[in-house]
Amino acid sequence: MRPPLFPILLALLFSPVLGARELTEYFVRGGLPNVAAKAAAGEEVRVAFLGGSITAAAGWRPLTLARLQREFPKAKFTEIFAAVPGTGSDYGAPRVQRDALRHRPDLLFVEFAVNDGTGSPRVEAQMEGIVRQTWAANPRTDICFVYTVSEGLLKDLLAGEYQSTARSMEKVAVHYGIPSFNFGVEIARRIAAGTLVMSAPASVPADAQGNDAQGRLIFTRDKTHPTEAGHRVYAERLALALPEFFRARGAVVHALSAPLSPNHWQRARIVSVAETDHDGQWSAVPAGDVHLTTQGGENLVPPTWVAMEPGAKIEFRFKGTVLGLVGLKGPENGQFRVTVDDLPPETGTLFDSFSTPGRFFLARWFYSRPLAEAEHRVRLELLPTKIDKAAIMAKAGKPITDPKPYAAHGLYLSGFLIVGDPVGTKPPPPERTTPFTALDLPVSPTPPPGYVLAWADEFDGAALDTTRWLYRTGERYWSTQLPANVSVHDGLLWLACKKEKAGKSDYTAGGVISKKVFRYGYYEARFKVPPTKGWHTSFWMMHHEQADPTAKVGSRQEIDVCENDSVRLTRFGANLHEWSPSHFGRGHRNVTTPDESADFHVWGCEFTPEKITYYFDGRIVLVNDAKLIPDHGDMSIWLTVIASPLGATDAVEESRLPVYAVFDYVRFYAKK
Repeated sequence: MRPPLFPILLALLFSPVLGARELTEYFVRGGLPNVAAKAAAGEEVRVAFLGGSITAAAGWRPLTLARLQREFPKAKFTEIFAAVPGTGSDYGAPRVQRDALRHRPDLLFVEFAVNDGTGSPRVEAQMEGIVRQTWAANPRTDICFVYTVSEGLLKDLLAGEYQSTARSMEKVAVHYGIPSFNFGVEIARRIAAGTLVMSAPASVPADAQGNDAQGRLIFTRDKTHPTEAGHRVYAERLALALPEFFRARGAVVHALSAPLSPNHWQRARIVSVAETDHDGQWSAVPAGDVHLTTQGGENLVPPTWVAMEPGAKIEFRFKGTVLGLVGLKGPENGQFRVTVDDLPPETGTLFDSFSTPGRFFLARWFYSRPLAEAEHRVRLELLPTKIDKAAIMAKAGKPITDPKPYAAHGLYLSGFLIVGDPVGTKPPPPERTTPFTALDLPVSPTPPPGYVLAWADEFDGAALDTTRWLYRTGERYWSTQLPANVSVHDGLLWLACKKEKAGKSDYTAGGVISKKVFRYGYYEARFKVPPTKGWHTSFWMMHHEQADPTAKVGSRQEIDVCENDSVRLTRFGANLHEWSPSHFGRGHRNVTTPDESADFHVWGCEFTPEKITYYFDGRIVLVNDAKLIPDHGDMSIWLTVIASPLGATDAVEESRLPVYAVFDYVRFYAKK
């Protein structure tokens, strides 16, 4: 059912006045006719989101998908997650086939305005390459450009101009009749009206709506990434335009007109290491290795190879005009040299101040010299040069306290980026098509050697032992936590998830918190999560003020061994948070698993002064640097479930309530 048109017409008539001219928030152009037709017919609509970290966040992307599902309840909207933080259209064009088009999208959102930085003919060529690849693969795929904003891009908007990158991208959108939406127009309008502040540090408090003490919405905390409230603004504004984009319906074939730029990136692609001539110092990184799984999203890291010794080399040939490479950041990175034909070589590295232990995000590097449309010989080799990593980190205010993770000087290489065609390369092996899960990882001993059981609850009694446990109470997100929802029977702890009014909440849930406190050791729990969406189940450690009064208080760390949002039963998050003096995320990974509601699984965590190692069914799934948080304090063990929107949950599924998070046991092992 389509929404009333009155608010939409108001939005169309309204254009904010910024500086000397009015800016239009969105352009319908050819609209999204194929998506509109499929959605109206109740068919499956596959929606791909190609972008950077702003799209990767649980913000405008899932909110938009949920809005589409509400507007067309008979259709099925399937998400294709293709957002890679820290990358722009110069990587989006080479990877669009691998990460988005092979999944057969009906709609492709493209978001690179912030990460592309500044508009240029090269940005136009890259964006045009994305469009031409998409319509060459399927001319019935609809495309929509969205333009995000950062503090650095705000100046143009406040002066009455679109942000620089948006101006370049609009040339492509106009040429191909692609609808576009500029998120920055509304942000600039609210800033000019004094109802929104672009950025405020974490020390500035916000109310439940995301507003500061003056009632202004805090849009970002870091000048770039929207807050939860900021993402809501993005999604709400886009929702006004979507009905206009859907006004035209029908099976439209998007014809590829003459190119806008002769240098467009339609031939952009990734050449895998397996296709090249590489010496014996290179080895394939096994699927499930932590270097490959830190990056969010499934299968977004191309098959990656690693070499750690100077002199390791790779050679291949291609016919084309652009050369680069993509690999993984990390503390082990060193310096490499790239030589093309007989041109002077260029050196590079993927190491930067964000290359911290446990953080292995994709990064790219490009050869700077222009290349003629001809066949080129490429040679990459690792150099013996030792990068002054300590100086780089110190300059960024991140002094290295443990030099061991930084000792290596190698390269995790995920492929070469070209605009052209490889020549004489080997055929790459087929990539895995079935989902990777934690069970593909090798099994490690749990608990690790040298530990002895020091405390446990097997839940064998007839009721919760309240000499050992506190109840989690109070309201959190959509539920009120009640002691009545906690029970022990049949050798299990049952945390009930119910539809019932309590306080301001429409749902109730429950949880327990150990009175005894712990610090270094191995923690383990066996449990399964509720089988319906809307519930956040967690096994975690953090200080609680009503626990052991002899505990060392002031603990800064929260260790989340498992956080499952039951909207997705085959994934959980493992996290490390620092809460004092302000909140910082110190390491996170989403882990793909079998169905966590269908059977019991075992989550574990070893906490030492140096590192925190997370386990799932005996497999190591994440290692965090414990030294990132100084002054470790004592913690209680928390076993909890709440109703929440986390994980981009739009509502609690009520048809099967009550449901339960069920715990078999929880144990703590201490060093012998």
